[in-house]
Order: sequence, then C-alpha cells, then structure tokens
Amino acid sequence: MTTASAATIQALPNQEATQAAHDAVEGSSTTSYSTDSAQSTQSNSSAVIAGGQTASTSRAKAVVNLAKKLATMNIPYVWGGESLKGMDCSGLTDYVYAHAANVQLGHYTVTQESKVTSKPVSQAKPGDLLFWGAAGATYHVAIYIGNNQFVAAPQPGQNVDVETINSYFMPDFAGTVK
Repeated sequence: MTTASAATIQALPNQEATQAAHDAVEGSSTTSYSTDSAQSTQSNSSAVIAGGQTASTSRAKAVVNLAKKLATMNIPYVWGGESLKGMDCSGLTDYVYAHAANVQLGHYTVTQESKVTSKPVSQAKPGDLLFWGAAGATYHVAIYIGNNQFVAAPQPGQNVDVETINSYFMPDFAGTVK
C-alpha cells in the first residue's frame, strides 16, 4: 500500500520518479511515500484514489509537471534526440510519458497517434498530446499543459519551451494517451 501523508492511495506506475519530478517542479519534498511491493502494480489508469481523484488525473499531473520542468532546463532541439542532452518533438513526448507515467509512446508522431484517443483541440485536457498535420501524416507533437499552452521541442536552434496555441501554428487535433 502506498501512503501520502494521512491519505492511503494505490501505488501508481513509476511513483518515485513521478514524485521526484513533482517535487523538483514544486521545489519541495515534504510528502513522504512508502510502498509495499505486494501492492505496487496498477493496471487500471482510472482507479479512484484519495479525495476522489483518479489515477489518470494523477498521471496527467505528473506528465504536465515533468514537461514544465524540462521546459526550464535549456534542453536543445536535436533531431532524433530523446534525452536531457537534446530532444525533438516526439522524443520529448516519449521521454515525458516514459518517465512520468511509465508509458512508451514510440519515437515518431504517427506511432504516437496510435497510442491516443483523438479529439478536437478545443477538448484538450492537461497531459493530452497535440498533433500538427493530418491523422496518419502528422509532423509535430507537443504536450498540452492547460490554459491554451503546451510544452514542445520546437525546431533546430531552439530549446524545449512553453508555447501558446495560436492561429498561426494551430494544432490539427489532440489525443488522450490510452
């Protein structure tokens, strides 16, 4: 059983890494976690945890927190990159989901399309992926963080950063990772 303060919750995939990313973003490490290995697996990403919050909501928060942290680390765009030394757009999304949610998306936008439930950009929720290009032929992907903003590895010569959705470079669709 995993505990956080006085609330008892189920263990989430990659919880220690998720908490470390959260603590780094929040600048604190006051919450203590203890995990009983007998109950450390979670197969249903929508299981209810303390306070009525779902594991999928927790996963989305972990994804958003890690994405925001990476946007502050001056990570350069590197075509084909998927590390803190450099990343491209699909490398960023794959890295974040692997480290914050223990989900492998693959390193190609079209492959990542197959891992989401598509929806209009207007229905995007924090943690969703944003895609540019027609389904089956996307050429760019980013992580929606809420308030009309997303984290992206934009292009050569730029770093991973937070950007705002605008009419000049509008995503074509969004998707919630399955």
